[in-house]
Amino acid sequence: MRFTTVNISVLAAGLVLAIGIGLSTPDRVAAGGVVEDMVGVWSGYIQAGGAPPEPIRTEITSQEGRKFTGFAQSPDPVQPIEIEGTVSASGKVNYQSKSPDVHLVGKHDLLSFEGGAAILNGDLTRPSVDGKFIVPCVLVMRPFAADGSVLPAVAGRYDGSISGDDGVMAQISLALGSARSTSFEGDIVIILNGETHELELLGTISSGGRIIGIAHKSGPGHMILDATLDSSNATITGTFKLELEHGLEYEGTFTAPAYRPTAS
Repeated sequence: MRFTTVNISVLAAGLVLAIGIGLSTPDRVAAGGVVEDMVGVWSGYIQAGGAPPEPIRTEITSQEGRKFTGFAQSPDPVQPIEIEGTVSASGKVNYQSKSPDVHLVGKHDLLSFEGGAAILNGDLTRPSVDGKFIVPCVLVMRPFAADGSVLPAVAGRYDGSISGDDGVMAQISLALGSARSTSFEGDIVIILNGETHELELLGTISSGGRIIGIAHKSGPGHMILDATLDSSNATITGTFKLELEHGLEYEGTFTAPAYRPTAS
């Protein structure tokens, strides 16, 4: 399992976590003049330093070329904040509040997948409740587009193993709920180097069984998941990237068959 150090720097009252994505290559990336479609609802969380994660919701309502507009629902403001932004050919997404009275700036990297699923990974500068500015870690996801196809039955518990480049083994357990439209929630437990890490998962599944997910811990730490559910043998396989406090970063592959209790 590869072990690397992530750059961490303190800014004002918050923490910026510089994140590199180590997953399998997305089906579509913004390159060569391709204009990425940003329209849709992006849901996830923000996390500053050791504070518990807070939910965040961004809705991009319109787009013309590389420019887009929409609304961001940060935890502090009572009303959604109107934003305007751009997406570059290299997959860099930047936006800011349209009102000069509200200071909100987002800077993200875009991971885009066939079928409409996508992840924005970066940071957000926003006013906090005490008037200071913080720059938390931001991770949001747009689900696969619902096309009327029957979705695989994803709900259940899947227990399996993790492996990495250096041969280190770990355990993983996923408890997934039923998909509503193409979205589902769940929990992930990873036992790594004798330590147990519990994360809450927000995922999306396509009609072909592809699973994209983001997960977060109650303290510093988050995970990005790119996997496939094989309905023929009820097994989820895929890649992951897990980032923990103190700059610890793990990435590798996993295989998790559905849990079937032994009859008594």
